[in-house]
Amino acid sequence: MVMAHSRLYIKLMNSREWRLLRAQKLTDQPLCEMCWAKGYVRAAQCVHHIIEVESGRNEQECRDICYRYSNLQSLCYECHQEVHKARGSYKRDGHQQRENERLQRWIAKHGGKSEPPASL
Repeated sequence: MVMAHSRLYIKLMNSREWRLLRAQKLTDQPLCEMCWAKGYVRAAQCVHHIIEVESGRNEQECRDICYRYSNLQSLCYECHQEVHKARGSYKRDGHQQRENERLQRWIAKHGGKSEPPASL
């Protein structure tokens, strides 16, 4: 299933800062944390954001969530998919709902007087 992400999310995930942070997390914790909790030993291939990056109310909050080391979890592919399926975050409508919520917060803050920035 294809995930629909905002331009900001894609920008953050393609940044040098994210690549370095991701590599550091996998170096520090090379095993899947969910499997380990169940008593299994399996290599981690993914670094998962416990709090979703796109849950931030603005670009700075999204950036803070993205690069917060304590918000990261090393996972294997299977556990990463399991987490996202349980959240429903692989569904396009989940992303659209978060986009609409961000837009509504922007409108409430600015009184709907001008167009929202492209990063929303």
